[in-house]
Amino acid sequence: MHSLVVDASIAVKWLNPYEILADKANLIRNDYEQGRVSFLVPAFWDYEVANGINKAVARGHFSEQEGRDAITLLLAMRAQREALPSPQESYELARRYQRSVYDSWYLYLAEKTGCEFWTADQKLYNAVKDMLPFVRWLENYQGCP
Repeated sequence: MHSLVVDASIAVKWLNPYEILADKANLIRNDYEQGRVSFLVPAFWDYEVANGINKAVARGHFSEQEGRDAITLLLAMRAQREALPSPQESYELARRYQRSVYDSWYLYLAEKTGCEFWTADQKLYNAVKDMLPFVRWLENYQGCP
């Protein structure tokens, strides 16, 4: 089994069929549920996922109860949550990657651990794909053999 760094944009798609590429996100989730991959995420991932679910409720894609259930389900996932770098190091990472501090945490974690980083954030992917070969676009996920 190998680990993947997955961002919150993918996690929200697991539960929201209105999201573009939800089918691809669910391939990753299926590989996780079948024990073919594990997840490695920055410690703030739970909060970012909660924010995405809140947006889905606000858009009418989830009821209030479905939102609460989604949070419960996602928090129960056995993703390995990694501590965040210090504020000074986070700033330096953001400058190095030329991305937000939040996006830089994912990039740093994947680079540090040698894992692929999967994202559904096309703006992020397009900005770094040529300089960071471990960054993957969700649409290209084919599942584990």
